[in-house]
Amino acid sequence: MKFPKVHSLHEIANLLNCEFVGDKDFPVHGMNEIHVVESGDIVFVDHPKYYDKALQSAATIVLINKKVDCPEGKALLISDDPFRDFNTLTKHFKPFQASTASIAQSASIGLGTVIQPNTFIGNYVVIGNNCLIHSNVSIYDHTIIGDNVIIHAGTVLGADAFYYKNEQKVSIS
Repeated sequence: MKFPKVHSLHEIANLLNCEFVGDKDFPVHGMNEIHVVESGDIVFVDHPKYYDKALQSAATIVLINKKVDCPEGKALLISDDPFRDFNTLTKHFKPFQASTASIAQSASIGLGTVIQPNTFIGNYVVIGNNCLIHSNVSIYDHTIIGDNVIIHAGTVLGADAFYYKNEQKVSIS
């Protein structure tokens, strides 16, 4: 996701209430998952096993839970919970917008596309030409679907990523 405008590293750190390593004016253009990040994006990492992958990725800002050496040309955001803070940024820059119809008025649906009954198409969804969307499909906000795509019944597209996180349980005696 690209932000509506470029922000500074300092602005993002203030938003998350976290430390940063790098020039306070370092430009932050957006955020994304590690497999699709670009220069100017924030990526998060919260497990030592993946530190190197995140630090060597195309992302130029790494939201991380440990102070490490910052690679040249990059910046770090140091957080006690990078996943939480990544979600905080998502909610801040792309807040939930309730829908008022089964097919949002802001959705763009291509020529020749067939949408079966009981399908939900969210805000700012783009669906290409000649698609077939079967019944009981949910397509959440800002999802983009190309041309000639078939989506079968019961599919959900554009939902938040599912993420397992082991947390220590505290027992009370």
